Amino acid sequence: MSEALPRTLLSLMHDTGIANGLDALGYGEADVSTLIDGTLKQQRLLVNCPRAVGAEELRYVIQQSFKYW
Repeated sequence: MSEALPRTLLSLMHDTGIANGLDALGYGEADVSTLIDGTLKQQRLLVNCPRAVGAEELRYVIQQSFKYW
């Protein structure tokens, strides 16, 4: 059941032709540190996260976001 929402969102993204991840937007591995630094500056977005978010957590999320399908 926990996979229902991610599967549905990916399906909607695919069906609507949204860019397939950060790679499709022109970002690459060389941009990861810059993306992490920029994200950490957006504390208004991070404070509502249900768990602590630091550079390593962001690195994982960003690296998983280069391609969705």
